[in-house]
Amino acid sequence: MPRRLFQLILPLCLCLCLCSGSVFAACPEAPAGLRDIEANGYYSDAHYSIIDPVLKAKNEAAVKPFSDYLANVSANADRYIASGDTAAGQCALKWLDRWAVDGAMLGKVVSSQAQYERKWTLAGVALAYIKLRPLAEPAQRAHIEDWLPPLADAALAFFDDPRHKRNNHYYWVGLAVMATGVATGDARYINAASKIYDSALNDIGDDGSLPLELNRAGRALAYHNYALAPLVMMAELSRLDHDDWYQRRHKRLQKLAQLVLSGIDDPAWFVEKTGVRQEIPKGGIIGWIAFYRQTAPELTAPSQELMVQAPFRNAQLGGNLSVLAERHFFEQQ
Repeated sequence: MPRRLFQLILPLCLCLCLCSGSVFAACPEAPAGLRDIEANGYYSDAHYSIIDPVLKAKNEAAVKPFSDYLANVSANADRYIASGDTAAGQCALKWLDRWAVDGAMLGKVVSSQAQYERKWTLAGVALAYIKLRPLAEPAQRAHIEDWLPPLADAALAFFDDPRHKRNNHYYWVGLAVMATGVATGDARYINAASKIYDSALNDIGDDGSLPLELNRAGRALAYHNYALAPLVMMAELSRLDHDDWYQRRHKRLQKLAQLVLSGIDDPAWFVEKTGVRQEIPKGGIIGWIAFYRQTAPELTAPSQELMVQAPFRNAQLGGNLSVLAERHFFEQQ
């Protein structure tokens, strides 16, 4: 083949391979599971709305091994779902199995921020495992399904302490516990998640707002969205348990979803309530829209500006949410 023709064809071949998901590098050795989590808070004001950049950088460095691990597992689970890449799926299972055998995140977890990190990571790994479970070998299933429940127990126990506000973090615990229940088939965790979900619905005011998130000053809109995201994913997971939590309390969740969508389009309501300019949520954390636009078509349609941000990816929420929504993953299992 002439050199010039080869140079023209090679990029096209690479593009076709990468787009089809057929190229998968050799699975790297999974890092040892870290039992302890060190993390620190990084807000500097009473509303938890102003970030101290030094503390933020310190926390990001401390939790990087967990975020990197979850990103790898989630990305390979997505490859399996998107293109049937079993090598990628098996690689993700090997990584999950390694941390399960090592008892990762079951050691010293002292600070509130470390507790938050554990529940976010649990949500992500449990959601990844739901995708991968059909591929898992019996030993892998045993290890992983023995590992997730004590993590869920620890996440629930943290909020048994009345000193801990049951705000958006409580809803994320609900997602982590719900995903654990679906992944392991343990109804105890689905029931615990159900109570958290109902508690969240009770928190939603008639105007769609959440009082604890409205107190976040310039991040009030962002934290309404951040609270909504795990609730939508819990409702999606309920379908795998042959239920439909979207219907609860006369579709109460829709009030919150509509308020968030309206606020992203025009944050004036939040500005009026808080007296300050609002941070507008964007990227993967608004990925709940990919599901909700199918479930509640009566909602104000997401603007084109929002939808061009797709595909929506967030490892803690379940990975590539656009692919999961397009394939109706939670409806067809």
